[in-house]
Amino acid sequence: MPRKKIVKKKELRTDPIFNSILIQLLINRILKKGKKQLAIRIVLDTLEHIRLKSKQDALQLIEIAIQNLSPSVEIQTKRIGGAVYSVPLEVQSFKATNLAVQLLLETTRAKSGYYFSKKLAEEIIEASNNMGSAIRKKEEIHRIANANAKLTKKF
Repeated sequence: MPRKKIVKKKELRTDPIFNSILIQLLINRILKKGKKQLAIRIVLDTLEHIRLKSKQDALQLIEIAIQNLSPSVEIQTKRIGGAVYSVPLEVQSFKATNLAVQLLLETTRAKSGYYFSKKLAEEIIEASNNMGSAIRKKEEIHRIANANAKLTKKF
C-alpha cells in the first residue's frame, strides 16, 4: 500500500489585468521574497517598454518570444557506475514554456544594466526575432542533446 498521497496539480490562474496565463507565469517567476506587487510592476513596465520600442502588441510579442525559446528537449544528468551522462529527454508543452521563461529570465539577469524591466523588454524583442543570448542558450541545449542522442535508448 503506497504511503504517498496523490498530489493534484495546481492550475495556474490567469493574470487579472491581461487575462493571460503566460503573463501570470512570468510574474510568478520574477517574484522574489513574496513581493508580488513589485513583480507585477516590473512586468507592466516591461510591456510598456516593448510597446514603445517595437510599436507592436506586447502580448503577441511575448507569446512569439516564448514560442521561439521553448526547447523540444531537456538535458538530465544520470550517474551510472563512475561516469556521468547527459541524457536528452523530450519535454511536454507546459514544461517547455516553463523552461523558456526560465531561460529568458536567466539571460536577463546576466545582462548588465540597472533597470530589469528594460533588460527584459530587450531580451523579449530579441527572442521574438530569433536572436539574443536566450536563443543561443536554447540552441546550445539542442546541440548537447543531438550529441548525446544515442543515450536516449539506453536509459
